[in-house]
Order: sequence, then C-alpha cells, then structure tokens
Amino acid sequence: TDKEAINVFREDVVKLFINRAEKQRNESCTVQKLWPDLAATGILVGAEFDGINGGEMDMAWAEISFATSPEHESLVTELYDIFYRRGNSTALDAANASLTDEKKEEYPPRTQTWVPHLSICYDNPEGFGTVLTHQSFEDFLRNKCPNLAAAADDSDSTVKLTRAVSGISLWKTVGTMAEWKCLDRFEFDCLTP
Repeated sequence: TDKEAINVFREDVVKLFINRAEKQRNESCTVQKLWPDLAATGILVGAEFDGINGGEMDMAWAEISFATSPEHESLVTELYDIFYRRGNSTALDAANASLTDEKKEEYPPRTQTWVPHLSICYDNPEGFGTVLTHQSFEDFLRNKCPNLAAAADDSDSTVKLTRAVSGISLWKTVGTMAEWKCLDRFEFDCLTP
C-alpha cells in the first residue's frame, strides 16, 4: 500500500542516507555529496509498448540522459534491495511477513544498470516520430530551456550539463502518467550543517 511504501521510505531509505552522512562526517569531519553529481551524456527521444522488448507501458518520452557511475549503481542497488529484496528493510520485513517464497522470488537481484535521466515530456506512443522527434526536442531545449540545451550538444569538446542531486523522492507510477503522484521526498540538505 502507499502507507507501507511511505513508511519504508521514511524509515529505511532515510536511514540509508543518514548513515552515509554519519560515515562521511566520521571520516572527514564534514558531509560531502550523498549522491554523486550526474553529468549529461546527451538527449534521448524514444517510445515503448507494453510487453514488447521488455516495455512496461505504452508511451513516448524525451529525456536528458546522464552517465552512471559505480557509486550511483551501488546506491540504486541499495534502494532496490530496500524495496524489493527485503533483506535489510525492517519496515518491509514486517509489512511483508505474509508473502510466500514464490512472491518474494518475483524480485531477483538487480542485474542491469539504471541510466539516470531527467524526463522532460511524455506522450502517447503515436506521437513518437511525428510530433515528438529528436529535432523537435532539441529545438524545445534551445528555445524554452536554454540552461538545459547544452545536454543536446553532440561534440566531445564541451562540458555538458552537470546536475547535483539534492534529494530523493518516492513516486507511485500506477495507472496512466496523469495518475502518477509523488508520495514523499527527502532533501539531502537537512543532513549537512
């Protein structure tokens, strides 16, 4: 339920970042970044269809893609384990004590990287390639979001957009995208002096 997910987020996810901050404070007397900065690698415009090539829904989208890193992947794995593997999550262990072993096996260990991204827009997949194109997205960034337009630069000689991660949020993505909602958010600055 939403309430159980919020409890896990507030207890276990927040605890993960409190522990990271305490470890940094003990090692260097200060809290550094709790999530590595993300460096843009370019833009992506795509579409997926439910059940085709691993697609989970029918949608088209445009995003700024960012490079992953070992630290980023480690954090994503820790979060995945908190919510899906239940190995170190006190709140989820209690909430899911009644799950069968078969149900628990639905969530195998995470094996793929997760490409960090900044989603800019979503559309019906029918819009992909006609209304939502790579060029239309580049034009949109240049004209409406000039601070983000550097992400669309294809040259290797420029420093693209870098984004500092300021917090983490919990989203419910059930139903149509119009029905998605942010359930909770944790700002990292509350852990820094």
